Amino acid sequence: MFKFAFLLGIVFICFNIIWFLFSTLLKAILGKTGNVEKYILRISQSYFLASVAALATINYSCPIYSIGGLVVLGSIILFLYLINKIEQRRKVMQFNMQLNKDYVSFNSSTLKYDVIIAILTVCFYIYASYYPSCVQNGVNDWLYASINSLYNAFFIGWIIGIIGVFFIISIFMKGFISFQLIYRQFSEMINGKKAPAFDENEGFTDFEIVEEDDESDHYIEDKE
Repeated sequence: MFKFAFLLGIVFICFNIIWFLFSTLLKAILGKTGNVEKYILRISQSYFLASVAALATINYSCPIYSIGGLVVLGSIILFLYLINKIEQRRKVMQFNMQLNKDYVSFNSSTLKYDVIIAILTVCFYIYASYYPSCVQNGVNDWLYASINSLYNAFFIGWIIGIIGVFFIISIFMKGFISFQLIYRQFSEMINGKKAPAFDENEGFTDFEIVEEDDESDHYIEDKE
């Protein structure tokens, strides 16, 4: 099962590279975008990520590994990954505020919408894994083929493979921590308590591709 988890990690890494190039090009063409456009892009990104993850799950399934067991593990990995991205996005926004850059508040509504998107993404992944016809289209097939080509590319694929081992480990380690932080924020929001201040000593996830859809540029984080 670790091999399957590693495979999903490779899918996430390659997808983020492709999406980073696409979003950078789109930002250069469109320029400044509003909150509605940003959430449309975020929802689109979640849809394509869930689609390629479902295609990877379907192609990996075999008599030894039933589709049910793979979907359970894939759902956990995908959810922890998305929750970790939410927490990383919050840290990036607050870090930008410390540097006096353009800043959009990560308020309770933003947290609520991001968590809803994450949950719906996992639900769609589960559905698509059992009913692949909903994700078998030209765009998803091209994305999945591009991910395979990128991973199988000489030297680049070797680097991605090494990063993938640490990446999937960080998903579990940092994902559980991020889930606890997000859960605490939700509890404070429900109880009417103020969220704790930003700790500048908190670090970022190793090998995490942090994508900020708001006013600042994209960041690709390397391991220290």
